[in-house]
Amino acid sequence: MDNYSAQGSITIKRLRHGDSLFITLQTNNKPLYQGVDPESGAVRPDWTQAANQPVITPVANTIRGNTVTLSQHTWYYNSNSVPLSFTGATSGDWVTDSSGKFQLNITNGALKIIANLASLDNISNDSLMYKAVATVGGVEYDIEKSTDILIQIVGASSYAGFIIASTEQLTSTVETATLTTQLQLSAEPITDYHVKWYKDNTEWSAKAGQKVITVGRDDVDGTQLFIAEFYKKSTDTDHVYRAGIRIIDTRDGFQVICYISSANKEVDTGSPVTVAAKIVNQRTNAVVTPSTPAWRMDVMKKSDWSVLKTANANTIQVTTAETDTDGTENDVEVTAECTWSE
Repeated sequence: MDNYSAQGSITIKRLRHGDSLFITLQTNNKPLYQGVDPESGAVRPDWTQAANQPVITPVANTIRGNTVTLSQHTWYYNSNSVPLSFTGATSGDWVTDSSGKFQLNITNGALKIIANLASLDNISNDSLMYKAVATVGGVEYDIEKSTDILIQIVGASSYAGFIIASTEQLTSTVETATLTTQLQLSAEPITDYHVKWYKDNTEWSAKAGQKVITVGRDDVDGTQLFIAEFYKKSTDTDHVYRAGIRIIDTRDGFQVICYISSANKEVDTGSPVTVAAKIVNQRTNAVVTPSTPAWRMDVMKKSDWSVLKTANANTIQVTTAETDTDGTENDVEVTAECTWSE
């Protein structure tokens, strides 16, 4: 009897010839985070300084390792309808946008943030959306991927933790990913802290206390969420921050695909959204229906990766009870995992 496990929450485009396309946004070891001093309005880190500027690079691969060419690079800032207009000054491969806040690398589609986005007037998280055309084997596919920029008021107890991955996609040639943690207090890096690691909500005790870990294909079933809990000391019982990151095994034979199955696509008062999950064989594109699947779906709070709601099924409903927390309206993330035997 063979035992299987798969997990997923990402959007996967279906390709012809039994292939699948994966898209992630890779940073240059600079967290997408800014803190604002409530008294002076000073922003840290200062993204007007070249040494601090984040660069976000789109990375695309397929399960069969076919060559992916990205073109028609388009970025959106806090909007899915109005793209950034890169009509400013050019320096090498970089072109500045009309707002003076971003630069586009015309060669690989990378986006560099060159101005401070946080301010006393902007203390809520921002978002970036990347859209492009991926060409595989002469066939074009529209792809997109979004990421958040964490913005917060900083004070004496304002912690922020991050996981920086050397890669977010494991392939036939890149078989491991290095996950490096960073912890900041009042937007300043600190080095003395303790980390607990989790795979989803299961503690990975073998990695306890390690600020840097290596994960391989055996640690990833299709897509795996890794969570780091940050503590001031190893003896503390309360963490100061939680951060999460997903690693994809592009060579895994199975993926769990999450999709909105309800007619309603966005959560509103009295209008819930139903998210469903299915198992797909990545090499045949066929939906797999095990006879005895063990499903778990979680609605997770993106700010701290805490679980808001759980269902032991392949569907779960998201309502305003999950999205409207802490007095604000928030996006949530739905994850799904299934284990089965054949």
